[in-house]
Amino acid sequence: KCTISTTVSGLSPKTVTGTVLQYTVNGLSPYVNYTVECTSSNGEDSCDSHTNTIRMPSAVPSGSPLNLRTVPLSKSAILIWDPPAEKDQNGVMIGYLIKYQISVDPSSQMTRTVGALLLIVMELDLMLTW
Repeated sequence: KCTISTTVSGLSPKTVTGTVLQYTVNGLSPYVNYTVECTSSNGEDSCDSHTNTIRMPSAVPSGSPLNLRTVPLSKSAILIWDPPAEKDQNGVMIGYLIKYQISVDPSSQMTRTVGALLLIVMELDLMLTW
């Protein structure tokens, strides 16, 4: 018998019987630590348990950056934002994909990848709405 338990609320301990040597735990969240405990039993007695702690890998954020602000300058603009809410980050934030375009011309789209919480866009045509 193997009992699997977790320190995260919302997941109930599971018991598997028979000659099971592997068990898949579903419903785990990204970038969360879980403790797994396994105890063998012959139905009469149990031996000491073995415990292992794992951290689930990061996943794509489930939320968008927050509070996007723009500061127009003479031929450039500064874009500033806050990271997604902590519960929506699903791991360590390592970068942001920024897209901008002339409002009436989708073919003018520019894409930048940045690791900071701001981007300075240079050489904008002041006669156009971005």
